[in-house]
Amino acid sequence: MSSSNVDRDAEQEVDLGRYWSALVAHWWLPLLGLIAGAFVGYLVSIGGKEVWKASSTVYLGASYSPVGGVFLQGPQANPSTAGTIARAESSIEDAAARAGMRAGDLRGHVSTQSISTGAGSTVVRTTGNPLVRITVQASTRRRAAAAANALAAVVVDRLSPYADRKIDTLKQRVAADQKQISAIERGSSGDALGKAVLAVQVGDVLDDQLQAKQLLIQAQEIERPKVLTRAAAVKTTARSRRNSVVVAAFLGLVLGLIAALLWEPLVRARR
Repeated sequence: MSSSNVDRDAEQEVDLGRYWSALVAHWWLPLLGLIAGAFVGYLVSIGGKEVWKASSTVYLGASYSPVGGVFLQGPQANPSTAGTIARAESSIEDAAARAGMRAGDLRGHVSTQSISTGAGSTVVRTTGNPLVRITVQASTRRRAAAAANALAAVVVDRLSPYADRKIDTLKQRVAADQKQISAIERGSSGDALGKAVLAVQVGDVLDDQLQAKQLLIQAQEIERPKVLTRAAAVKTTARSRRNSVVVAAFLGLVLGLIAALLWEPLVRARR
């Protein structure tokens, strides 16, 4: 090994030893910086703005054709539909009015998430008629819950026209079948042949009415969107207290280390 390499190694060892000696001699500076930083971080976290978060769960429903029951690829089949509706300006204004807040306070504080289903470690994202969680952040408990519930109602109303019309049509079909049954019974003759014809006619109409009732239940319970869970607000903070304390304490420690290393040179410079 050359003498120049030996000299550099010796200088590095001397520098490290001097730094270590400075840290040991002024150990109280890093400790003071750590404590002061943690205290400042705690004070900052206490002053953090408190917000309320509320979530409502919406079932988007499904659309089936009246004949054959074929699944229709309508807006309900796309999970992004709920987010598009919930963040629309008209929806924001409507929900803000119901919650007694300004639209500007709600705008940018609405999020939607498609809920996945699965068991164990395997998670399967639904693609046909998923559940969507609508979350709102607001300054008070009442505003957060009211706005989330209002946005959920708006999403349901916007996606319900097809199912509502189908429900109305099926109700009319059930009522028409009942009228037809009553008319057949009133116009039948009392002989055996007339009773046989009556039984056949009434049976056909009853079959149609039963089918209509089954389709009506399907439209009401499966096809029509609905709010599954209403929102209830919980308090949260815009800044994590733990993170604030840890980060501030670390910065205080770093500043304390720097102060310990520069203490002797600064004292000598002042002298």
